[in-house]
Amino acid sequence: MLNTKKSKLWLVLAGAMSLGIAGCSDGEDGQNGEDGQPGGPGDPGTSGIHIDMAAEAVASISNATYADGIITLDFDLENKEGVGLHGLSADNEYHDFRFSLAQLETNEGSELKQWISLLNEATNDEGTTFEQGFEQIKNCAECLVDHKDGTYTYTFDTNLSSVVDAAGVVFDPALTQRIAIEMQFEYASGHELAENAHYDWIPSTNATEGVETRELVTLETCYTCHQPDSLKAHGGRRLDLENCQSCHNGIVSDPNDVSVELGHMVHAIHMGPEREGKDAEGNVVPMPYTIAGYGGDHAFDYPAFPTKPFMDCAVCHVQDEELADKDLWLSNANANACTGCHTDSPAQHKSDKNPEFTCTDCHSVEVHSEAAKPYQAAKEYSVEVSNVTIDAANLIKFDMKVMDANGELVAKDEVYKEGYSKPYMVVSWDVEKDYPDYNQAPYSERRIDIKDETKATWNADNTVSVAVTINFPADIAMRSLEVLPVLKVCFEEGTDKRTACDADNAYPAYVQTPAYRAVLGDAEAVVGERRAIVDTASCHGCHSYEFYHDSNGVNCIACHTNDKSLKGNGEASNGAALLKSTSFMYKAHKAEGHDNGHGGSGTILKTDCTTCHSATEGYGGLQYGFELGRNAGQAHAIPSTQSPAADEVVETFYASPDAAACISCHQKYLSDAAMSHMELNGAYIGADKAMAKDAKEACATCHSPEKIMGHHGFTL
Repeated sequence: MLNTKKSKLWLVLAGAMSLGIAGCSDGEDGQNGEDGQPGGPGDPGTSGIHIDMAAEAVASISNATYADGIITLDFDLENKEGVGLHGLSADNEYHDFRFSLAQLETNEGSELKQWISLLNEATNDEGTTFEQGFEQIKNCAECLVDHKDGTYTYTFDTNLSSVVDAAGVVFDPALTQRIAIEMQFEYASGHELAENAHYDWIPSTNATEGVETRELVTLETCYTCHQPDSLKAHGGRRLDLENCQSCHNGIVSDPNDVSVELGHMVHAIHMGPEREGKDAEGNVVPMPYTIAGYGGDHAFDYPAFPTKPFMDCAVCHVQDEELADKDLWLSNANANACTGCHTDSPAQHKSDKNPEFTCTDCHSVEVHSEAAKPYQAAKEYSVEVSNVTIDAANLIKFDMKVMDANGELVAKDEVYKEGYSKPYMVVSWDVEKDYPDYNQAPYSERRIDIKDETKATWNADNTVSVAVTINFPADIAMRSLEVLPVLKVCFEEGTDKRTACDADNAYPAYVQTPAYRAVLGDAEAVVGERRAIVDTASCHGCHSYEFYHDSNGVNCIACHTNDKSLKGNGEASNGAALLKSTSFMYKAHKAEGHDNGHGGSGTILKTDCTTCHSATEGYGGLQYGFELGRNAGQAHAIPSTQSPAADEVVETFYASPDAAACISCHQKYLSDAAMSHMELNGAYIGADKAMAKDAKEACATCHSPEKIMGHHGFTL
């Protein structure tokens, strides 16, 4: 309600004030006062965001200068959107920010170039082993200037013209110099910022273009097998190959004088358990690469290089035209890299003729590429299947030829058979439905050894006639039929020349040829293909020419079907006998090097599904090889448990497809609630194979490829 009394009073007062103003005078204006003095400079304002608030940091060095032994550099820190990150400080306990230096030296009388570190420090009490040292902002607060906008200037505290390096390295401003940034902030909250950057330039001329460098491999090539996260070395501090190169050089070693030069270290690590040497008595013994770390000595004695042949250097040394020194390893190999694999050669070969021990003075590195020649030749071979018939008694007959690139037929004694490795023709059907039901026809009955005289006849003209009885389904004539060649041809070792397999220098290599596929009862039918699941190029990129066994492409499921029987898997910690699946999916997920344990990052595949799985343009857009709901009607053999009680017998269970995919990795860690969740959404896990096939899973409704990747810590 309006207060009328208060309103009237206010009108009276306002009127009085107006009359007062109109009726009074304040006299003449006084003189203006003098202007005040300018204020002090004050601190500059900031732009961008404080680095402690950043989700990520991207570093780059924009400029460097050198004068009177001192290097000064300008660098930038920003987020992925290009917003500057200010606030880097020597006083912030979380800001571990470092700088290192290295120079590129060329061996006298050679084209061999090596990065050599500066600021070196001794790593043992005798002062005989060294590691690259660093300058850290926490040790020189006045060296760092924060321009408050994400740009910074750092002036090295070390005078390079007067410092005495522990390893005796002398700074030369006329050589290419590399400045490297290394940052790793580990906040109490668990958040982490890590970044590397480098800058190559010649101090005496300030040149940055056309300077000498050493580019033999790329980090992207390493990512063919490794996950980026797995190559974040030293606790996540070292990220870029350039930083690795400048630190891991010919000067540095561990306190036991074991070289950690990058070429030596990479070759030695990848030899894994295959690395051998000679003991004091001259006996050949395992000699895995072992270095002293902060947690004690570490031996790289686990499987570390899946590629066959082992000496296929081109797996890492790719012919990338953007690599300035892509062929340097061929013409001027670093002897230290050679001894990463050839552990005992230096002692045997050092002489007055070769005091610097340059391997290429006597040896051609091409000898390593020769190891791949049989495989390269076998890729051009083919197997032709013809005249396929299946009679009412389930007798399959067909003719076949094994031919070289010119169509010449391969003789029987040039086809390899020894022990487990036999020349097979694998007969399958229902390819589009993940191959035959194991109970109807186990793969051992579908594999035809073409050197078994009860199954195949080699004719005088080197053609082969095959006749075998297999338990086919009654309507086999209207189903997709596949005959997959899995066989090796023998070559003279290191050549593409074919030879008899009993020759002393015979080297067998798998023929890489497409399978025969047809619908026998309908010549016009479009033969079904298995849905796109794995990216075979990725498989070959890591494994090269040959997988574990029976390798003709990535056709493992032709034998390792989803419902293939289980096999023994040792014992649980309580002594209960364990079982494991032998299906392709299970084996691929659990293969040593693929599976890195629950919650671990490992060094190979981690949990990024796109490392192996393909992405194809399907109906409605991009489809992924790990997309759920695409394999209804299948049953996967699994063990009933991976954590048995002491008196529990592990049985053969079957799982519906989507549940099986999760179980292949996670069964040991699945709670009762998680198992119940799957079953409530249509999955089946139990002893009844038919129920697994009939299950109507709804997993794909919620678990899209994007969400599956998110569960594993990745994004699409």
